[in-house]
Amino acid sequence: MASQSHLATFEGLKVLEKGGNAFDAATTISSILTIMLPNTSSIGGDGFLLALDCGSKLTAYNGSGKSPQNFPVDEYLAEKPSRGPLTVTVPGLIDLWDWMSKNYGSMNLNQTLGRAISLAGNGFHVQESLARAVKFAQPTLAKYKSWSQVFGWMKSGSWACFPALASIYKAVARRGADSFYRSKLTEEIVKGLKKCGAPLTYEDFAGHRGEKVTPIRCEYENHELFELPPNTQGLSTLQLIKAIEVAELSKLPLKSPKRVEKLLRLAVKVYEDRDRYVADPNHFKTPVDRLLSPTYLKERMSRASSSRAFLNPKDTTFFVVADKYGNLVGFIQSVFHGFGSGIIVQDIPFQSRGAGFAKSQGLPNSPAPGKKPLHTLSILLARQDSQSINLIGCAGGDFRPQIHAEIFTNMVNHNMSLSEALEAPRCILTSWEKKHLEAIVEEDIWASNLPGWARRIDYQSPSTGIVQALKRRQDGVLEFAADPRGGGVAAPIL
Repeated sequence: MASQSHLATFEGLKVLEKGGNAFDAATTISSILTIMLPNTSSIGGDGFLLALDCGSKLTAYNGSGKSPQNFPVDEYLAEKPSRGPLTVTVPGLIDLWDWMSKNYGSMNLNQTLGRAISLAGNGFHVQESLARAVKFAQPTLAKYKSWSQVFGWMKSGSWACFPALASIYKAVARRGADSFYRSKLTEEIVKGLKKCGAPLTYEDFAGHRGEKVTPIRCEYENHELFELPPNTQGLSTLQLIKAIEVAELSKLPLKSPKRVEKLLRLAVKVYEDRDRYVADPNHFKTPVDRLLSPTYLKERMSRASSSRAFLNPKDTTFFVVADKYGNLVGFIQSVFHGFGSGIIVQDIPFQSRGAGFAKSQGLPNSPAPGKKPLHTLSILLARQDSQSINLIGCAGGDFRPQIHAEIFTNMVNHNMSLSEALEAPRCILTSWEKKHLEAIVEEDIWASNLPGWARRIDYQSPSTGIVQALKRRQDGVLEFAADPRGGGVAAPIL
């Protein structure tokens, strides 16, 4: 397995050693990450699952929540917030834990949440990555009293504990998701959110249910690729990979300035389509097959760009788990921006997913009551045959489609091993306005003849994403890799 936290990986392995399966270990890892890295994930945020059940049956779950039923759309469009109360949507992570435990777990939540309960209640030393996140967030979030009280004082090595969170996890361990979404505790959480200006109600929580979904797919050089469907940007990953095929970029060397520039220009077209077509499937049917067709992509690449956008990495955490039973689990969770909306209730950072809505009316992803925003979380699974599998995910926010595409094509087109694919230098589109682009290019593929809009950055910079991945080879051997750009660790199953 591989995760962004040494402790989470270690505790996940202990679950497997006790006879639990990959889904049990995933709940343990997920819950520990919400304690150790609350800037990246929280039970006030969402989660998604893409897995192979016993190595053959594909399973996907969308654990994202909706905007409030009384969502003030006009106020939202006037403010266009990226943080604050109007960006809070119903959190879906605990519902995902409960669904996964009931449908695939061999242990109960009392067993799988035990370590998180202990950490939250008894405390832990703040690690450097969390301390850096607190320092980085200070200028933006210090104005939120609840955030300053819970997180604003933290430094590396500080002793921290979350007693209110420990009580909530104990309740979830006893009664499952109902204790969070449909109980006296829900009333208390809603009261706290209302005090902070967030319009969520008890009914919004009580009505939440995540959903099992069918992954979208395409083919690329003898591989069958799967991603999470809209409302996620998984479509953008597949579209970029297919655009690489249509543009024949695989024929160019990895460090070729021509390949780097073409890849960045392709990304513009993919993101424009994302912002035009990806939305809550209950409000808009995205034409997935058409957007992935070579005919469409050829025509799309010939059209000039006319929009303007800024992309951001955001804060997320992803992990992969495999077990002796043949289960392969990819799990991603997030609060969107670092620490989410900035609103903290009962030690819970609530997500800023509402910021994912379009900032104008008349679009598929325009804001509306009871609607899921465009979601940056996605997971890539590539299958060459029934045995050879790659499962890739990352912290990367808007950058995720580019990161997934680069890691996958590194392996397929540039004959890299899993660890080499993660360690290889990356280039990332960060913004564009008509013909003016901006991008960051890691030093190892930087070239002086790249366009002036490309900026050189250090090799293996965390700003180009933090990836965790696994590969199951044709002989059944499992490989795990954790990105050297992050503080995670990959550990083998013995």
